[in-house]
Amino acid sequence: MSKIKSDAHIFLTVVGAADAAPVAITSWSTAGPVVVTATNTLAEGDFARIAGSGSAAVDGYAWRVTNPTATDFELADADPALIGTPVAGTFQPYTKVGTGAMLTACMASITVAGQEPDSIAMDDMCGSNTVLGDAKPPTLTFQGFSDAASEGYKNLWRASIADPKPTVWCLVDFTDAGGYIFGPVQVGAISITGATSQGLQFNGTGTFTEVPTYSWAL
Repeated sequence: MSKIKSDAHIFLTVVGAADAAPVAITSWSTAGPVVVTATNTLAEGDFARIAGSGSAAVDGYAWRVTNPTATDFELADADPALIGTPVAGTFQPYTKVGTGAMLTACMASITVAGQEPDSIAMDDMCGSNTVLGDAKPPTLTFQGFSDAASEGYKNLWRASIADPKPTVWCLVDFTDAGGYIFGPVQVGAISITGATSQGLQFNGTGTFTEVPTYSWAL
């Protein structure tokens, strides 16, 4: 299955920059909205990647932060019924504004295509059934018009041409109505074309290296 959206944005962590230090989580509440209690500097719409909570439903995934205060924030897209009872753990902050923030580039079109899981033949288990294996990360294609003055576009080009290929954290933001995808990506080759009286148009690809966080069922 695919999700296609025009007028969307790609946010990437800065190529070559180290992640911010993880922040310790004090406690969780899953009685209503999922609330994380921790010393917090994240703002509305920033992201927190959770680790070490003991809940497979949140560990390793990055979640959009809502209703942040200095001492807690909500993960509005996390399902309390699936999380169970997490232990403390940590979160990795990803910000959209300020020092070390993710850099953004506006796209004319972004397509995220899910991949079917591998099939596993069960012939060696005294049968002829075939079952589905683990979920596979999606692929990403995008196109737009380049703005040579934008640090977000420059960062996207760096992610494309760097050798060895870096893995960067990527937010594909389809706007509030369309949802988001957040996960680690390797950006592939980007082609640029130009025409008289037109801006520089580019087309590019990327591959998520892990199954990302989806704010909807792809």
